[in-house]
Amino acid sequence: MKRAVLAVLIDAFGYDLLDRHPFMPELEDRRPLATVAGFSSSAIPSLLTGKWPNEHGRWFLYGKAGETTPFSSARLYAWAENLPKIGIRARQRYEREFARNSGIDEYYHLYNIPLKYLPSFDLPGKRSIYEPGAIEGVPNLFDKLLEHGIPYASWNWSTPEEKNFAELHASIREAKLPFYFFYTAVLDGVMHATGTESAETRAVIESNQQSIREAVRIAEEKYDEVSLYIFSDHGMVNVENVIDLMGDVRALPFVEGKDYLPFYDSTYARFWFRNESAEKSIRALLESAPGGRLLAREELERLHVWFPDREYGDAIFLTDAGTVIAPSFMGNEPPCAMHGYHPEDPGSNGMLIGSRTIPAGVTSIRDMALFLEQEARRAHGTGP
Repeated sequence: MKRAVLAVLIDAFGYDLLDRHPFMPELEDRRPLATVAGFSSSAIPSLLTGKWPNEHGRWFLYGKAGETTPFSSARLYAWAENLPKIGIRARQRYEREFARNSGIDEYYHLYNIPLKYLPSFDLPGKRSIYEPGAIEGVPNLFDKLLEHGIPYASWNWSTPEEKNFAELHASIREAKLPFYFFYTAVLDGVMHATGTESAETRAVIESNQQSIREAVRIAEEKYDEVSLYIFSDHGMVNVENVIDLMGDVRALPFVEGKDYLPFYDSTYARFWFRNESAEKSIRALLESAPGGRLLAREELERLHVWFPDREYGDAIFLTDAGTVIAPSFMGNEPPCAMHGYHPEDPGSNGMLIGSRTIPAGVTSIRDMALFLEQEARRAHGTGP
């Protein structure tokens, strides 16, 4: 019997969105998937390795630099960043230089991170998580497929989605592979820009539905058995509240970059302290700040995001669901929808729907790596 598995990862398509946006109703087995703390930078590695962030090492897109950093040359441009007219050009030139010379094939974006701070940071993920060997010492799904000698094809954010779907359909027509892995991030970006209920969001969901159904139609003509699984890494929540945490911290009598080093994400604010006075005052501010809370060590340990070397911060503040920090290093204006809240907050769950009965034990994104590996082995005829 010739079998095929189609595994489709739709970034940010949370379980609660399935109730509001009819999607693939023919797939009756559907369930929420508990996610992990952080953004896709932690969730997707957890999904593809089965490990917690403190096990695979990737929590945020940016961590504190060690002895080396790929951003050392940012110092050459930082002096001009805030000057009229030439500041924008200096930043654009640096971004082009970095893209050309960094050799990094994992997703990254410089956003609005001040160039003067970039040399203090590093990218924990430099190799694409969608390739074997992405994390040294931690095998991912694609390592396992190679280990079992299972041929596969995969597509991700690095090429345009329309091209990816066309290639997926063409590859299925050849009917040479038992396993196809497809990742799309378009819905995530559209919801950030327009919200979870917009016409643009509905259009992307419908487009994905049509493209996936076409992939299944082609596969059913070529294979005796086709298994389809569609899943996500986390959910998405409409933004209802904005806090200017950056402004509040900067109002304290300390010098940013000297007394403390900050990193302002959309829902997290992280700080590394360089003197006790700054630490005491900033922690006090974070403990009383509206719209979020300072995460205690016990909570970080419970969420499996405690890093003893403080690579991701000495103090970590997390906003409440629906609240964002703006301005931040991500941009000056708040998005319409956001994720990266506490994994137990409403709207944070990912989802899984399938054409075959899904084992009861698959309840978290961390269960997906083993589940997909077993499905691939079954389709290839090398597993149960």
